[in-house]
Amino acid sequence: MNTKVWPALFAGLIAFPCLAKEPSMSNVKTYCYGRYLVDLPADAQLTGQGYEYDYGRIDASKEDSDLAGFDRRMKTRYEALKAGKQKDGFDVAAERQPAKNIRIFELSKKVITFMAGGFEAYKWDRGTTFSMQYSGYSVEKLPSVVAGVQGEVLDKLQYREPDDIPSKSGFCLGNGFIAGAGTTEQPEEAWMSFRFPQWPGVVVTVRSMTVSKPGEPKLLARLGNASSSRSLSGLLAQVHVLRKGERIAAGRAGEEMLSTVPTDGGYRLHQFRWEAQGTKLNAPLDPTLIVEFQSGAKYDHGQPIRPKVTDEQATQLFDAVVNSIRLRPSAGGTLSDGGPAAPLPLGTLAATGAPCPQTGWWTCPEASGHEIVGGARQLLTQGSVTPAAQVLDKARWFDKARGKHRQFSISTTWQLVGYADPQPDTPPRGKAGDGVDDATPENDA
Repeated sequence: MNTKVWPALFAGLIAFPCLAKEPSMSNVKTYCYGRYLVDLPADAQLTGQGYEYDYGRIDASKEDSDLAGFDRRMKTRYEALKAGKQKDGFDVAAERQPAKNIRIFELSKKVITFMAGGFEAYKWDRGTTFSMQYSGYSVEKLPSVVAGVQGEVLDKLQYREPDDIPSKSGFCLGNGFIAGAGTTEQPEEAWMSFRFPQWPGVVVTVRSMTVSKPGEPKLLARLGNASSSRSLSGLLAQVHVLRKGERIAAGRAGEEMLSTVPTDGGYRLHQFRWEAQGTKLNAPLDPTLIVEFQSGAKYDHGQPIRPKVTDEQATQLFDAVVNSIRLRPSAGGTLSDGGPAAPLPLGTLAATGAPCPQTGWWTCPEASGHEIVGGARQLLTQGSVTPAAQVLDKARWFDKARGKHRQFSISTTWQLVGYADPQPDTPPRGKAGDGVDDATPENDA
């Protein structure tokens, strides 16, 4: 089989129709993408990224070093649109300038029996020009769309240093940030790809995207459907599975498949994928999360280069990246002068690394089906750093005989399940069906 076909074929099978050894990365860099954080080795090279928010894709450029340059380019663009030079044949219907550093061009075009509308929107901030373009609206809806683009995107969009991790709720994109709690139903997507100088051809991609069609088959179900196909069963028989199954990460129940595929050169390429599907339509705080690892993504004379990374190294890097993903901590509000704030509602979430927003009893998804050091419910104090979940591996019989357990540290999302008295003696009793034992297990690590 052609060497190029295998990786593409298998990647297509595991992609959307759209506890292992815990490695450590001692020298890492944290990246913000969408509403999530991820850690990569410090020498990883960011080679690609893309972002969509509410009304469409947002691009960024350094074409305009100052506001005067931005103003000149916007005037030139307006004249080009008036001259009919828009790529899809749209004419400029109106120009808006709600601020010196913002321009919005309303576009229109006659399509057979109706008028279609679109827009181009630009904002300059500290040497970076952000832009959005979209067409396909009816002209009747265009005024409300443009008002939304201005109020919900441009007015909230600001420059961000790439290494800066914002402390307030919002959406990270490249060198930009859009403030917002994420509680409004809207489409969002963010992805970043990385390469590694010591491993040519290795690419790691992380992605967060809201659900556009709930109920799609999960990763392992898609693989099962493919294996039952006669036309694909012979090809899939050559796939070597290193590991597959359910895997909790980022406080989310997900699935993973780690495998290698053959090449004509006699060596194998890595195709790893972990994904946790969102369950709600266009819910920014419940997106689908994906991590992909691929080797051989560089060609030499038409052939993917032989991976220098071993199966063990590939697995360790993949595991470290997956386990580092977490919902970005957000700054909490301050108490008013009128007295103490009311307790946060049960069900409040807090990600590993964030300040705990409420003293009380908290649990995490890993507590269902796993033993957690410190108990399935843990007392966390307001203002303290929300911890990672310390998961005890299910000990083998000879490990139990020696009193040994393997322990894994997993970044997660904790949920407030009970309020604490000033001096609590026992944790609160759980409700039937909440998936958490009533008693707090002892730490036998």
